[in-house]
Amino acid sequence: MRITILGSGSAFGVPMVFNTFGNASPNNPRNIRLRPSIFLEIDSKNILIDATPEFRLQINQNHITNIDSVLITHGHYDHIGGIPELPRASKILNHPISIYASKETLSELRQCYHYLFSSKSDAEPNLQNLIWNEIPNQGSFMVENLDFSTFQVPHHKLHPSAFKIKNFAYITDWEYISNDTLKNLYDLELLIIECNNGLIKEENGHGNLHQIKELCQQISPKQVVLTHLSTRVDYDELSHHLLGNIKLAYDGLVLEI
Repeated sequence: MRITILGSGSAFGVPMVFNTFGNASPNNPRNIRLRPSIFLEIDSKNILIDATPEFRLQINQNHITNIDSVLITHGHYDHIGGIPELPRASKILNHPISIYASKETLSELRQCYHYLFSSKSDAEPNLQNLIWNEIPNQGSFMVENLDFSTFQVPHHKLHPSAFKIKNFAYITDWEYISNDTLKNLYDLELLIIECNNGLIKEENGHGNLHQIKELCQQISPKQVVLTHLSTRVDYDELSHHLLGNIKLAYDGLVLEI
């Protein structure tokens, strides 16, 4: 399995508008972060997790030539802003693109992009070629004949879907992980998880390094990569606080397991 970090930034990217870097040094290229998304290549299938507002840039910069399916974690803009570009992508690829999301997330998507759920787009008739699929809040589902499992984590009023395939799991936008869901995270070769707040302990719907270290003590993943990093996080500064099996994501990082 090959995993590419297309974007390692938080909701507003790094830098934010007006070149606002916050605590992140502008002198380190690894502090330049697009919104959060990853790309999976597994068994000749190409699966995108989340379609960010920089969807086109991320696809082009990483020389991606095909997408079979898209998994959506939740309905916040930084994770779904690129979805209106998928009909055009499907037309260029000359095949349908399947989109998978929970009932809650599909409801959010219908509110934001109702025209994409009709048989034809009023703006561009005969262009749309998306297949919408509802996944469970917790349990197993199939994508491109691959076995995925999912469970939800709390994030403000929403419940993002975490995804697991084989010995890899991806969690973004989380406040805490209940004991009920820990069973999904044992025996992992790789965990990619949001660390929006870095070293700062704050109850704002996002995780921090202290929580992640406690989680790792419970589940003992072999490798951990921290993503969804805000302007609170400077790559070099936070790296000094990491254990041997934990590292920071950066845009374009490729992982193989």
